[in-house]
Amino acid sequence: MKLELADIPSQFKKKKHPSTIAGADCFELSFQSLLYETIYGMLLIPKTTLPCPIVIDFLGYMNHIETPNQFSHWLKAGYACLVIDNRGQGGKTQDTASYKTIDLDVPMGKGFLSNEDFYMRRLVADNLRAVTLAAQLPEIDQKAIFLRGGSQGGGVALLVNALTEQPIKATFADVPSHSNLSRRIDEGTGSYGVIHDYIQKHPETKTHIKQQLAVFDTQYLVSTIQNPVYASVGSADPICPMTDFFPTYRKLRSYKQLLIYWKKGHGGGEQRQLLKEVQKIAEEIKGEPTRENCNL
Repeated sequence: MKLELADIPSQFKKKKHPSTIAGADCFELSFQSLLYETIYGMLLIPKTTLPCPIVIDFLGYMNHIETPNQFSHWLKAGYACLVIDNRGQGGKTQDTASYKTIDLDVPMGKGFLSNEDFYMRRLVADNLRAVTLAAQLPEIDQKAIFLRGGSQGGGVALLVNALTEQPIKATFADVPSHSNLSRRIDEGTGSYGVIHDYIQKHPETKTHIKQQLAVFDTQYLVSTIQNPVYASVGSADPICPMTDFFPTYRKLRSYKQLLIYWKKGHGGGEQRQLLKEVQKIAEEIKGEPTRENCNL
């Protein structure tokens, strides 16, 4: 994946967007990624003369950018924010390159018969390049890059964190997906339902599919992460079950915290969790984070 990206020119473009957010500049972004797809996104930067911290916010499944105000909470806290529209998930970014193995109606139903063809490979590559480009922006403090995402975005944040060569200050994974994939497929939870349903009709493919998709299971990658990871889960989450994240959490070797929202579903802590993330980022920037390990 990295070698393929290296051979594709980024064609990075940044265009001023007529935002109504006071005290901030807003830009529309575009760049090329895997299979030469054009990826679209948004960059919000507080009006300042100094390089500022940035939160790269990874979107949940089938969510897309609507207005800059979706991410204005990061600006209010004094941080820049970069977010991309994931390809083929309802936003501006398309997914035009054909799949060689299987092509069902939804993104997670595309290419899953081969890890080289699977939709997740494209998704991770796009977000990996977004982090690389963000680190090159002159307005950004390269020593204060934070990754953050919920659900699909939480899992992607961990995958990108494990794969990027860019130093990351800390990562926040809220109700994260893409962990313990063998069980996710067996149970058909969340976006893995489409793969579960396919296997019910084609049971002979079950072992092969699980072997192919294991390379996208966060539990097998996160041991390389060196920065702090702050995770949160809902104990009653039927989409990204709490217990499916535990194998990934156990494999983390860096400093880590896990917050469990008891009797909460896929929304987790919602606004309460977001406020905690804003606070923790401020502590990390000041070099005064509260260190309370939560081990499983």
